[in-house]
Amino acid sequence: MKKNYVIVVNGPGSSGKSSAALEVAKSLGFSFLSTGNVYRSYAWALQKEGIQKYVKNKCIEIMQRYKFEYYGKSIFYKDKDIAKDLGYEELALKAASLAQKSWYRDWINTNIILPYVKNKSIVLEGRGLTEIVPNPDVDFFLKSTIFARANRRLRQYVKRYGIHDATLDNIYKQIKKRDSMDINRKLAPLRPNPNSKVINNSMIKRVDTVRRMLFIVHKRFPELKIDWKVPGTTK
Repeated sequence: MKKNYVIVVNGPGSSGKSSAALEVAKSLGFSFLSTGNVYRSYAWALQKEGIQKYVKNKCIEIMQRYKFEYYGKSIFYKDKDIAKDLGYEELALKAASLAQKSWYRDWINTNIILPYVKNKSIVLEGRGLTEIVPNPDVDFFLKSTIFARANRRLRQYVKRYGIHDATLDNIYKQIKKRDSMDINRKLAPLRPNPNSKVINNSMIKRVDTVRRMLFIVHKRFPELKIDWKVPGTTK
């Protein structure tokens, strides 16, 4: 029976893990899923419905009505890519707040993420993935300084989302606040595991991050075929 491999890429917000994880998946020919996109999409659904008080039964009733499709960094709702609508830091903070609620995490993990991961080789990217995949084949943890991540996020706002009114100071404060929420939450707090391969990419390019990750995968599983031309080419 062919083995299915699961690679997880953990790390704080704006650490470049989504782009790096997607390129690793393409290099290996694996499926890819950003759990952050899943959490943000359902936070967006609740926001779209005008929900301000997160009552479990009411929220789950709404979440069951929304069907999203995830392809790379794209998020489709009713055949429209809404990824740009989910790129704001305010929504990320709302998703991080919701992620502290056990019913929210349990519903998404059970109904969306775990079925997506099942029976396939996949690169799974997000924050605090231990509860979803307790024993992955490779566990990466990407980290950067808050300043490096704020600069990365500011460039992303302009290039990807066309947002020009964000300031580095505000983004820095928002990332710092989200870090505190992720690190200190009781459910799946964000931190490296004992077996995590930690990569600090504050001062290195994305292509070098991806290559380091692929070398680690190759060393552990030399039987896997790797397309070494993919890193650095994904937009």
